[in-house]
Amino acid sequence: MSLTVTTIAKLSGVDYQTAKRACDLAGAFDGEVHAEVPDEFTYGAGARCYALATIAETRVALFWGGLIAIAALPVLALVKVLHG
Repeated sequence: MSLTVTTIAKLSGVDYQTAKRACDLAGAFDGEVHAEVPDEFTYGAGARCYALATIAETRVALFWGGLIAIAALPVLALVKVLHG
């Protein structure tokens, strides 16, 4: 099980297989802007999943840096309150 696929599945609210398929498709399109997106990834949780998969495939540092930043904000706020 890939950590990236598992993270995308949890954040977008889809199952692991759908997230894996989205990552495979995003990698197959290889940054093609006008590529046809399958219907299951055009709305709702599927669209969130495909968007995260595309970012994870094309901008790896942005994807993981954003996740680390989201996790770090509450910790930094708590440190500021305690050491105010």
